[in-house]
Amino acid sequence: MGKLAKRSVKNILRENLSRATVFEFFQVDYPRFLDQTLEQLAETYGIHLEVIEEALVSVQSSLPDFRYDFLELPVLIAYLKHTHHEYARAKMPHIRRNMERLGKEELLEIFARFSRDLHKHMLLEEQVIFPFILNLVSLNEDFDRQAALVLLESHSTEVLCASHTQDDDEMKELRECTEGFLFEEEDPILYQVLMTDLARLEHDIHRHAHIEDTILFKKARREENLLKERLWIEGRKN
Repeated sequence: MGKLAKRSVKNILRENLSRATVFEFFQVDYPRFLDQTLEQLAETYGIHLEVIEEALVSVQSSLPDFRYDFLELPVLIAYLKHTHHEYARAKMPHIRRNMERLGKEELLEIFARFSRDLHKHMLLEEQVIFPFILNLVSLNEDFDRQAALVLLESHSTEVLCASHTQDDDEMKELRECTEGFLFEEEDPILYQVLMTDLARLEHDIHRHAHIEDTILFKKARREENLLKERLWIEGRKN
């Protein structure tokens, strides 16, 4: 038995509000059990205490730094697609559920608009931008003149980068409605969790956009230029 077992769910969350995502992952309706100990909660839901405790301890309050520029394009794109799935499968539903639990109707309407815009953006990346970049990489590895001509006639990194660019302040309306995602210590713990999750989502989205704008497209332009050079060299031979 670890150090969290005898502590209340509320106390565990106060120490690190980001831990709420662990309870969501285990499909625990944690707002109903804030005054119970983790041990009691685990018994109620039939969860192995050691497993959920280990997951809670491992949650970091801030995102770790990582040198994404060292990743090859296919690996970088796989990571970016993984973050899309995390948004859709976990982060966004968790935030929406807490808004519903708190009865925040105005926030729900704003969040629904934001979610639709984010979904459209992710579809553009997954259906158009990522496949184009992966095709650039593939054709540089296994050159096919006709396929390269067709690909470069269909898209360019310059055009896709312009169409991809988002408003740098896409969460402005949410931030204004919540006064900057701020909360007081006396606010309900669920509200504190919600504000923390919104602030973390904003930071995560900005990091995601930064990786794409400063690393992904930079590497993609390099691949595109290499392919154009290959076409030019092949054209001179004919």
